[in-house]
Amino acid sequence: MRLLRHPVFLAVALSHFIVDVLNGQAGILLAVLSVPLGLTNANIGLIATVYSLVGSLAQPIFGWLADRYGSRWATAGGVLWMALFFSLVAVAPGFWPIAFLVLGAIGSAAFHPPGTMRAVQVGHLHMTGQAATAASVFFLFGQGGLSVGPAVGGLLIEGLGRAGLLILTAVTVPIGLFTAWQLRPARAAAPGRPRAASNLAPAARPDRAVFVLVMALASLRTGAQTITTTFAPKFFHDQDVSPAIYGAIVALYMGGSAIGGVFGGVLADRWGRRRTITLALLLSVVPFYFFPLASGGWIFLLAVLAGLFNGAPHSIFVTMAQRALPGRAALASGLTLGLMFGAGALGAYLGGLAADQLGLAPVLQANAILVLTAALLSLALQPERKPAVVAAAD
Repeated sequence: MRLLRHPVFLAVALSHFIVDVLNGQAGILLAVLSVPLGLTNANIGLIATVYSLVGSLAQPIFGWLADRYGSRWATAGGVLWMALFFSLVAVAPGFWPIAFLVLGAIGSAAFHPPGTMRAVQVGHLHMTGQAATAASVFFLFGQGGLSVGPAVGGLLIEGLGRAGLLILTAVTVPIGLFTAWQLRPARAAAPGRPRAASNLAPAARPDRAVFVLVMALASLRTGAQTITTTFAPKFFHDQDVSPAIYGAIVALYMGGSAIGGVFGGVLADRWGRRRTITLALLLSVVPFYFFPLASGGWIFLLAVLAGLFNGAPHSIFVTMAQRALPGRAALASGLTLGLMFGAGALGAYLGGLAADQLGLAPVLQANAILVLTAALLSLALQPERKPAVVAAAD
């Protein structure tokens, strides 16, 4: 693929992968720490909420900084920051791992907006303007990290305890340094000028109504994803399933989401955004509903299908947000991704409160209601045959 031959795209894609490998450890770590620290479902939901909020609320700030001053150190620095704090998570005693876990989320917030901006920019220049397809490849690496992360983390923690995370952070450091090298000034534009406005061919004016609608759809979709990745490990942990097995279940969900994101981006560029979003969300209703009721091999199949369909609109939402806020590619990415993380955080917290009262199975089933609501709301989007192209910032 031409995109992967471009060194800047390869750098930010690999960084996206390893950042989300580390993000994917949160649910596993909280499940493992729940017994020695006496964490309730509400406690787990609250910690997951704080982690997601830290990783979301700062994203628009880092996006604004990247638009104004350049993307190099926010992108590479975010990767290295996560390596540092997840190393501390691996070795700290008592409740300190929770504090370091939350602080590590700042690195994710720093990386995502400028990383998305740079990836879509390179994709736009090398794929004749197929923005959704290019974004989907970049997000494939992130979703792949979220898929591989729980499986690898579950195996490492089961075999070595939390110290096994040091293997992951040892891989993270060279990727961060490689990204810093590829985004050095010789390859990137001078960091003193606004980045987002230079090569963008924007729409005539910001479309705030579309932006708000896209944010609502993205929030509902992400809420269902975060509830699944946060509480599915605890749901199976309570049934005496090993970390390796429930890590694999979450990995299959996120792997399906990664594949779905690529198909969704390609379909959006060729078939239309609204039709792709609506169909994908509708198809995710059934696997979400039956996932906590299934047994045996059906659990793995439903996890894949739920991830496949729910993950399809992800890159579409980001490129639509960039078009709705022309001239501010990194800021639009930061707002979109930040709100997605924030919605997931709120969903995790409310899900934890509900789970302590109703049980985890009904909370996991309620994801079907979230995605059905999103599918119905998506009908308000303007239909189109060939989605307009979005260029990211230089």
